[in-house]
Amino acid sequence: MRVLLLTGVLGVVGLTAYWLQPYVERAPTMCLFHLVTGKPCPTCGMTRATCALVHGEWAKAMSYHPLVIPFWAAMSCLLWTHFVLPLSEKTERWRRWSLWAFLTVVGTGLLLRAAEWVR
Repeated sequence: MRVLLLTGVLGVVGLTAYWLQPYVERAPTMCLFHLVTGKPCPTCGMTRATCALVHGEWAKAMSYHPLVIPFWAAMSCLLWTHFVLPLSEKTERWRRWSLWAFLTVVGTGLLLRAAEWVR
């Protein structure tokens, strides 16, 4: 049952991103950090990148945000290990690894954006 729920949630995210791409491409930025500072936040471009990714436009997705593929891979692993796998000592290690993988991707995004802020 949990597998179906997770698949459904990721499916809804994918379908929403697929249908919203024409609007997201033309829409102004909604990021409060970017509007206030003029600098991109660690996840700026992730919505546009996700929309391009579900359309199969890999190069375009990577141009919007270079970590879109690792982000969604780590997010999927995180959701799988925390909501689908049964809670036990055997699965605890996978929960920690998935959390650290996700935090590493987000931290890398922060470092990439911080390098842009300095320029």
